[in-house]
Amino acid sequence: MKLHTVIVLLITLAGCSKPTTGNGSSQAAAQGGASVAVASASPPAGSACDRKLLTAADVSEILKGTITVAPLPGDPQSCLFKSSDQTFDLTVSLRPGLGDLAVKTVLAGGENVSATPLAGVGDRAAWTPMLHEVNATKNNLLCDIQAPGNNSATQQTLGALCNKIFAAS
Repeated sequence: MKLHTVIVLLITLAGCSKPTTGNGSSQAAAQGGASVAVASASPPAGSACDRKLLTAADVSEILKGTITVAPLPGDPQSCLFKSSDQTFDLTVSLRPGLGDLAVKTVLAGGENVSATPLAGVGDRAAWTPMLHEVNATKNNLLCDIQAPGNNSATQQTLGALCNKIFAAS
């Protein structure tokens, strides 16, 4: 099963795991059996592209020509940078609450391809050379950037993009 499928399943399960009050906050039991509302932090809406955390200029050393930005159909947390020569694309996904687990899974071989730790990116990161992919976590926010087949997409260039996102988040 691909990591993205696992992540989507985890997001769905996480959304169903806690009872909520009518105002969207979780219920927590206090001493004496009383319930108190606990505010749940909701991540900002939109993808990294919608929120302008990355722009076409940020990926111009990886993609050549005119670069367009589009949402990834069916995934509001991801966006796609496309080059005008249609040679390569770059996919950027942000997944709040899944960073630590995703990076641990990738480094443990959960994608069935070799991955190595990537120092200096977020709290922890993995580089998957076969996929030209970086999975990084900072405060449990997953930054997943993929540039399949693009040799310009090095671990340093993709890691720097995740660090830019983390700095703005």
